[in-house]
Amino acid sequence: MNIFWTNRAKSDLENLEDFLIENWGFDVLEDFYEILARKISLLKNGHLIHQKYEDINFHKLLITKHNSIIYEIAGNQINLLNMINNFRNPDSNYKTITEK
Repeated sequence: MNIFWTNRAKSDLENLEDFLIENWGFDVLEDFYEILARKISLLKNGHLIHQKYEDINFHKLLITKHNSIIYEIAGNQINLLNMINNFRNPDSNYKTITEK
């Protein structure tokens, strides 16, 4: 499967990068990127179970206990839609994801 990062997901990732560097430093950022690359590789190769996200046609991939990626499967492509903070209010996350 092909992986496509939407502009929204890229923006969410950039904001997370800034947060990690500012609060935890480059080592934590590098660790995060290693985990992210491993999880996306597993997703791309079909080695992960796809958990539905709420009542919409999106799926949720846990990256760390703090962050998840919301994505959709469209044919042979996986569209990464959002990166969310798992400790944020679930209603706020849901609203962010379903906004167009």
